[in-house]
Amino acid sequence: MSLIHAFERALRENPDGAAVRTADRTVCYREFDKLSQVFAEDLRAEVAPGGFVGIEASKGLGAITAMIGALRARRPFVFLDSRDSVASNSEKVRLLGVRRLARSRDDGDVYLTDVPEAWRADESDLARGVLDVEGELCYAIHTSGSTGEPKCVLVRPAPLAAVVRDHVERLSVGPDSRTLQFARLTFDGCMTEILWTLTAGACLVVLDEARLAPGTELRDTLERFGITHLKTTPFALTATEPSGAMRLRHVINGGGACRSAVVAKWSEVAALHNAYGATETTVCNLLTGPLDPASCRDGVPLGDVVGDCAYHLRDIDEGSAPARTDGSVRRGEIVITGPAVAAGYLTEHEVRPFGPAGDGTEYRTGDIAELRDGNLYFVERLDHQVKLRGYRLDLGEIENTVCQAESVVEAVVTVESHDGSEAAGGDALVCYYLGGADPRELRRHLEGVLDPYKIPSVLERVEALPYTLNGKIDRDSLRGNRILGEDAVSTPVQQVLALVGHLTGIGDAVLDDNFYALGGDSASTLLLVAKLRELGWLDAGVRDVLRAKDLRALTDQLRQRSV
Repeated sequence: MSLIHAFERALRENPDGAAVRTADRTVCYREFDKLSQVFAEDLRAEVAPGGFVGIEASKGLGAITAMIGALRARRPFVFLDSRDSVASNSEKVRLLGVRRLARSRDDGDVYLTDVPEAWRADESDLARGVLDVEGELCYAIHTSGSTGEPKCVLVRPAPLAAVVRDHVERLSVGPDSRTLQFARLTFDGCMTEILWTLTAGACLVVLDEARLAPGTELRDTLERFGITHLKTTPFALTATEPSGAMRLRHVINGGGACRSAVVAKWSEVAALHNAYGATETTVCNLLTGPLDPASCRDGVPLGDVVGDCAYHLRDIDEGSAPARTDGSVRRGEIVITGPAVAAGYLTEHEVRPFGPAGDGTEYRTGDIAELRDGNLYFVERLDHQVKLRGYRLDLGEIENTVCQAESVVEAVVTVESHDGSEAAGGDALVCYYLGGADPRELRRHLEGVLDPYKIPSVLERVEALPYTLNGKIDRDSLRGNRILGEDAVSTPVQQVLALVGHLTGIGDAVLDDNFYALGGDSASTLLLVAKLRELGWLDAGVRDVLRAKDLRALTDQLRQRSV
């Protein structure tokens, strides 16, 4: 069944039920049908078949009306956000040949207008590649992936309908359900939450972004509007505390790795699911059933296939063994196959289908996963693998192990220079973590479960982690906040303790601590020696640090030699 057939069935079965609720208005299915039908008629009259229409990406009834209207008119659409740069929107308009833009009036009505002059392209400069796509398109969405270079993905409607249908069934969405429209409209996560709601006769709650801020604002919104279905990010689930006043039934973690602490917290108030997918493979490809905290202590699975797709793991190491059925572990890159694979990237002159042969049959996600005991677990992005001191490391594997420790909520592992200098290159594993775990106890835990070369040199507890607009951890901000400066302490011994704390993440280092028991390594030893010399102990050497049973012995012997 197509998306529009499913929507029209919901309309017939629940004409007086609430379709869209905003902060100050509720629109029933009968009224929403009229609004979207009027817009669809205008769109058919003004945009030729196959032509893209832009939709202003502002949270409200109008954007939802325009999206459903575009589906009913069978005109592909792209969301355009005025908060993005002029250059970015101009390129989207030019590449897709967008001439008309759907905007909303204060009453929720939608009208078509010319795209803003600042975004407009000359007729001769409009790209033509999109005209060569075989079959119908549903929408275009731009993703930078891991390269930082925006790419335009073209998605078809039939695979999206299959994904939505599976979500409706697995999440038991019906007329008594209320979904919070959480994702920004320029992120494809919005597609499933909007469409699983409106094709099931449920109510979509659309509010301004201030009411969606993770923490107390989001908690208040979930309570006040009686939300039953929520799809959101690991950041929002970590930063927000569930309450007994919530009416949640199903919560979906999407857009990043799900941690055991999140499962334990949210499964107390709702069925918590983990979702996995890629923009290039029609939003979502895997979804778990309700997760059991007891079975997620060693990792959270990615789930079973949703929609019209399949997957396999591509070997990433020469000589790696093929998958076996005896419960052994198999690791590789997730490759999605089947109709869910999108039409391709729209480039300057053509549509470039996915797949090694350019035949559109598969998409290599760049995500490393591990198959064990019949379940698939996310490990790390392929381009986040690092080499440090001759070893290849999956940072996601280390993060997951840190998160298995008691009282750790979230962890981020980066490769940095010990002194924060970019010129020095990466010479240390640094782990930032949320939670109440003592860094000494955390190190002892890691020493019992990880190979020595995988244990971070620095374990730094933080009060909060920085995030990007789309809910991803901002690793650059983390690194930028950890720059070695002058220690604002009075005595040389206090300066040494502060330096050791910086190099290991143990902020309360004392003279009875051994430098290496705190996490010191060869690279941090050199920095410690250099700092000791700056403090006046000019004959300090690496052997002094290696032989000292603790920091007291180290500073004592250096003081004696300096007399």
